[in-house]
Amino acid sequence: MAYTACAADVVANIQQDCASPIVGGYTGRAVLFALDQNPVFVQDGTNPRIISSITLPNSGKFVAVDNAFMATAMADSATQSNADGGDIRFAKAVSFVVPERGAAASKDIIEPLTRNGLGFGMVLEKKDRKGDGSFEIVGFQQGLKANADGVVRNEAENNGATKVTMSCTESFYEVAFLDTDYATTKAAFDAMLANTY
Repeated sequence: MAYTACAADVVANIQQDCASPIVGGYTGRAVLFALDQNPVFVQDGTNPRIISSITLPNSGKFVAVDNAFMATAMADSATQSNADGGDIRFAKAVSFVVPERGAAASKDIIEPLTRNGLGFGMVLEKKDRKGDGSFEIVGFQQGLKANADGVVRNEAENNGATKVTMSCTESFYEVAFLDTDYATTKAAFDAMLANTY
């Protein structure tokens, strides 16, 4: 039997959208929410890595943050197994700037970042404009937490805003907010921004 290369079959299964290529990186815009507000998440029925809505009960509010960026890396794991089983973990670190200042921001935003036992969730806007994957949720499985040295304000930098670094470890590599067209997803994100401190 003659050898037949499978390259043609592989190439046939790769779809490219040259008119609208994937764009990497974050815009810096994000919303943060405390998990002790008991947010209600609606997960997709076929893929639990897609969240179709986040509702904060009891008039809960989001916190708008600037310059938000995230890095993800493989974390240590005792068992390299099925990620849905929770054995493989990914370490996620998020840094962002909280532009608010003053006593109200101190009491309602900055201080809770280090005191909330359950941690926080965050929705980050990406530069991509496709809908699926254009907005990423971090802190869904394990809340983002900051320690005291992760909250810094230097009046000579960031216009005196507070820079925060938080981290968590989750079994899902990426969790997307909505899996639909970009306009619908952006409208849902903008509604969160309209409900911020």
